[in-house]
Amino acid sequence: MKIAILGVNLESVKKAHYSLDNDPSNMVTLYTRDAEAGFSENPPECIRLDEYLQTVSPDWYGNIPTSVDYENESSTSSSWLVKAMSIRLAERGANFLLHTRILEIDEGLQEIHFRGGGQESSGVHRYDELYDFRN
Repeated sequence: MKIAILGVNLESVKKAHYSLDNDPSNMVTLYTRDAEAGFSENPPECIRLDEYLQTVSPDWYGNIPTSVDYENESSTSSSWLVKAMSIRLAERGANFLLHTRILEIDEGLQEIHFRGGGQESSGVHRYDELYDFRN
């Protein structure tokens, strides 16, 4: 199944991991205007990292720098967790289209038209399921 996820934030990367946990053969693609997963131009939600880590599988994230505050709410903690979870998603086979703008979504044909700055600079992707986590 082709899973398209718009936006890269805590909720979207969790959804991507759930999709791969449910069926490792799913083809997951995340689309974002950001240049880097986890470090958006818009500040992410503040989380208390030690509490939030209890709500996600340890298989969903890799290393988080030891300098990140685990005990106080912080948007930096959220950024690093999204980055760690995104790296793990890429290791699991998910694709990220960074610096990518969605031009059109045709729900009837189940197609996303996009333009971006990565290796795949523009095109049309078909999807079976679409999840929109953009702010």
